[in-house]
Amino acid sequence: MALVFFIHGVATKDAGYSKKLESLIKQELIKQEQILPHFYASFWGNVLKQIGQIWNWIHQDLQDFKKSHPNVDVRDVFRYQEFRQDFISEFFGDILTYFNTERGRKIRELIAQALSDFVKNFPTDEELHIVTHSLGSVVLWDVLFSDKFAPDDPAYEIRATIDRNEQHTYLKSITTMGSPILFFNMMLNVNSIKIKDFTETYKSQPLRWLNIIHSSDIIAYPLKASLNASLIPTIFFRDKYIWADANAAERGARTFGQAHAAMGIGVADGHGYYWNSRGTARLVAANILGDCTAIDSALIDNN
Repeated sequence: MALVFFIHGVATKDAGYSKKLESLIKQELIKQEQILPHFYASFWGNVLKQIGQIWNWIHQDLQDFKKSHPNVDVRDVFRYQEFRQDFISEFFGDILTYFNTERGRKIRELIAQALSDFVKNFPTDEELHIVTHSLGSVVLWDVLFSDKFAPDDPAYEIRATIDRNEQHTYLKSITTMGSPILFFNMMLNVNSIKIKDFTETYKSQPLRWLNIIHSSDIIAYPLKASLNASLIPTIFFRDKYIWADANAAERGARTFGQAHAAMGIGVADGHGYYWNSRGTARLVAANILGDCTAIDSALIDNN
């Protein structure tokens, strides 16, 4: 039986974030009369951030501005406050939280402990499949490939847990959703040789890696060329697209040629779309099963 381990991304406050996608994946596997895997959703969203304090300062500054300019509509001077607070601030807040030395270590520690416990609870299961979203994909990338960590960092616990040479349960596939790895790697500076070295033990059957991108998700980008994946025989890598509108409002704006309005309306829902998408579930299920034919034939539309 397989194990499926989730690592969430930005602005995730609910530890049950993966439940809908888990249900959809199960439905796909049941349709194919496959044994259902065990699922586990790791959670680090409660690691201390400073977003609340930041917005207290912002609101104080806006109140002071209003006192000095009583006839000015502050919400028009400083527009899109809900979007700034709910998506933009949370996005950058989580990123800066992870790259803070102490808090980043705490996040890796939580993930390492959750992964270790998950694997130990199912000692007879051989296959591990990791599914990540958004910043979670950057965390996984960092953990697997970076050389920056101190010798006692939890990143090494994660690597040991999934080591194909050392463990009964080992990493079989990766699915990244809504991933900004392409840009964050300008800072992390992991080159394709690291990926090639990591997959050297996958000579008999390549490590499968799907990178799923929603059409309206401006955070997500393809990775194949940057990884030189076509030159690494020990990895089966595919960029796959969820070709759909993020919501009805985006669809309406695009229909009337309002491209910039459509982008603003769709960006947040596009970034979170994966968790509720049958198209995503079909791709993840195919990745779990190793159905490379289904992966290559999939063009996901309106799901």
